[in-house]
Amino acid sequence: MAMTSASVPAEAVPQPGRWAMAVRGFLCQNVSVGCAFGGFGVAVGEIKAKYAVSMGLASMGLALAVLTMGLVSPLVARMIGHFGLRRTMLTGLMLSGLGYVALAFAPNIYVVLAAFGLLIGIGIAMFGPFPASVLASNWFQPNAGGALGFVNMPVMVALVPLLGVALIKSQGLPTFFLALAGIHVLLVPVVLGVIDAPPGMAAGGDAQGHGADSATSARAILTRPVFWAVVVGAGCLSAAGIVGISHIVAFATERGLPDADAALLLSIMGAASIIGSLLAGIIANRIGSANTLALIGALIAGGWAVLYATSFYPLLLMATLVLGACGAGVFPAVNMLGAQIFGVSALARVIGLFTLCTLPMNFLLPPAAGVLRDHSVNYNPVIVAIIAMAAAIMALFLIVARVVASRRAAPEAASA
Repeated sequence: MAMTSASVPAEAVPQPGRWAMAVRGFLCQNVSVGCAFGGFGVAVGEIKAKYAVSMGLASMGLALAVLTMGLVSPLVARMIGHFGLRRTMLTGLMLSGLGYVALAFAPNIYVVLAAFGLLIGIGIAMFGPFPASVLASNWFQPNAGGALGFVNMPVMVALVPLLGVALIKSQGLPTFFLALAGIHVLLVPVVLGVIDAPPGMAAGGDAQGHGADSATSARAILTRPVFWAVVVGAGCLSAAGIVGISHIVAFATERGLPDADAALLLSIMGAASIIGSLLAGIIANRIGSANTLALIGALIAGGWAVLYATSFYPLLLMATLVLGACGAGVFPAVNMLGAQIFGVSALARVIGLFTLCTLPMNFLLPPAAGVLRDHSVNYNPVIVAIIAMAAAIMALFLIVARVVASRRAAPEAASA
């Protein structure tokens, strides 16, 4: 796996064009996530009408894409190790693009679901946030926080719906899906320019050519308690972000807000995610990734406490802004923490396993929040549960931060 060793300072390795690599990662992440998540939001109603199916069946497409993304992530990590980032990302780009072509000509809902699950979901895993973050981590050691935050800014999630509304209204749903496929074609030269790691870094190891891919096996990662602490903590924080996106409109309506004001809260949450990713990376460079995740836990608890305590709209806007930023900040911070604990050479494998292991939380906690709300008549118990969970996770990551700091201090003390 062509990755920079965590022990080699960025200044010691020639790094021409590292921001060019970051821009490539940014574009890949945005095309993969923006087309799927941003495009699906404006297309799902048209899918329901075109194929005369229930909204539940129509909305299964994105859920299947998310499911396959998580399931194939460990396999994608192995592909990155064996074939490199460029080939892996190019293959994923082609799969995802073919998925949108299939959607444009799908004769029935089952082809639609297969396109999302078997082509788009796998494609996102191979050229989306996961490999884009590995690329940024390779080029920006030892302080990759800012680059990771930049790469994971979801700008196109906000832009693609605007394109979708206009195209679907004027040209129809198939033209919209073909336009998304065309965006993938435009990205091909960008992916062909991907270089796994800075010059001087041997494939699969460090600058001296030491093998890195086998340094940390999947079993070694899975048997580390700190890995499971990160899985539980960051997985719950990520799921809390999905709960917010899924339920904020219904919550606001329950509190008596007009539909337009409730929709604005969702828009604010989406816009905040664009800056949240970048801010989390910058903060992680300054205070450490585990402390950043603890801060995210505290802010999520505080944001939901404000939502629980008041219906004053300006305060609701501020709390929603904080929650949106926190949800987007989890993944960059987890990437930094994974590299810090296991080394950059093992990052692809760590993130692949992390994505797989957190899949149940991301898949089950948002609908569980809906079930709890239905049984409780209102969202108050849901909010209390989120506050308690986020506060506990804050404490968990403060402990993780101390453990990581003590392990880093031990070799330094021994060598002094």
